[in-house]
Amino acid sequence: MLDKGGEEETNMGDMINTFKRIAENPLSRLLINLMLHKCRKDNKTRLEAALENYIKDRNCCMECKILSYFLSNIIKTGAKAFGVTEEELKEQMNDPYWLQGLINVLKGIGIFGVRRPFVPGAPFQVVWNITHRCNMNCKHCYETAGTPRKNELDKKEVIEAINILADNGVTSVAFSGGEPSIHPNILDYISHARERGLYVAMATNGYILADEGRCQKFIDAGLQFVQVSIDSLDPNVHDTFRGVKGSWERACKAVKNFSAHDVFVEVAMTVTAENHHQIHGMMELAHHLGADWLMLFNFIPTGRGMENINLDISPARRYRILQDAYYGNFNNDIQVLSTAPQFARVAEELNSCDNQIIPTHFYNPEYTNPDLKQLADFIGGCGAGRFYLSLEPNGDIYPCVFFPHKDELRIGNILEDDFEKLWKNNRILEALRDREKLHGACHTCKSRNICGGCRARAYGYFGDVCAPDPGCINNKNLWHKIKESALAK
Repeated sequence: MLDKGGEEETNMGDMINTFKRIAENPLSRLLINLMLHKCRKDNKTRLEAALENYIKDRNCCMECKILSYFLSNIIKTGAKAFGVTEEELKEQMNDPYWLQGLINVLKGIGIFGVRRPFVPGAPFQVVWNITHRCNMNCKHCYETAGTPRKNELDKKEVIEAINILADNGVTSVAFSGGEPSIHPNILDYISHARERGLYVAMATNGYILADEGRCQKFIDAGLQFVQVSIDSLDPNVHDTFRGVKGSWERACKAVKNFSAHDVFVEVAMTVTAENHHQIHGMMELAHHLGADWLMLFNFIPTGRGMENINLDISPARRYRILQDAYYGNFNNDIQVLSTAPQFARVAEELNSCDNQIIPTHFYNPEYTNPDLKQLADFIGGCGAGRFYLSLEPNGDIYPCVFFPHKDELRIGNILEDDFEKLWKNNRILEALRDREKLHGACHTCKSRNICGGCRARAYGYFGDVCAPDPGCINNKNLWHKIKESALAK
């Protein structure tokens, strides 16, 4: 359905405008808001019941059938604008993750309206630091991980928390840490999350997964996406960065193990002063190992990173790296992504008639119709507190894993607070979602809707989630002050 090339893109501009007209129509928002209420007869939201009735012809109560009729007309209009048949769109909706994403988009329109950048009705992803325990001692670790903490959730509590995420419409859960692969119950958590309809991912250093048998257990449990950290082409540099000899070799073996199976594999590289010159080589290595993506992570001054800010790179260097990453998407057999929100701005500057992408943390969609650039305003760069949230081992919720664990940044707790109310009404999340609240060059920048700067970096350096991101070339004067201050110490 999504591979019709130029024929499909002919109507993409019309699709965007049609979507905006539908979404901004007061009657459409009223209809969507009515659908967000739970139907006691069908034991699910009216939106879910109506969609299932429309897509799969499942029986539902009369009220939901009526809503399904009106919803079908909206979807038919959208299908026409997409340049596809209603049957093709229905087939795509049979993908449960695609459908949950659509539900979140519709919920977001009903709750928040059409905002730039867009806020869905629930986070698309929750990154869960499932344990503080780790078998490494990485220089940049945002969690300052090592030994498990006494207040980590027990198995019963984790299962309850997974249920809360699923019940609230979260699309994906990504287990991280610490090192999630060494948690004694991680396989049970993966299985339960998959059973509850969540797309299950895991971020790992790969050390124990160099063993094919252990790798197979994670696949059998239902793991769908794995991110393995490899931070250099040089094994010694990687091993020193991670604090464990032999970790590079075992990480590479873990990538090969997963790549041999039906698991989506991403190699993660934290870009630092020690490895910034190896981007092209890392693209080749990731492809050689069988990975699908290479993710270039920003260095964030938090956790152990605060002790090693000399590893951070200058705005000019970051800009050149993102340029290399952009061209890498067209010149290599692997997709290159970045957590640096400035990637969207760089892509906007470099996009030509032949090569055009909209970088996101989740995917880099390619396009040739310039009208599609409008989507970048909705995707919106930094997704902290907007597209995703993070969970700590004790159930505390933060906007992003890279935010320090301070009370002023704590959103709430997964077991103690109402998750839906937090998502809708929390003041920290609202500040992160409103680009009007940004300060300095990030506020006046014409790219603020597609970028917005990394809010974790802004807080890490200035203690303010709305401060400018010193990683951008527009803020190079701030970066120079940071370096001068560091040298003075």
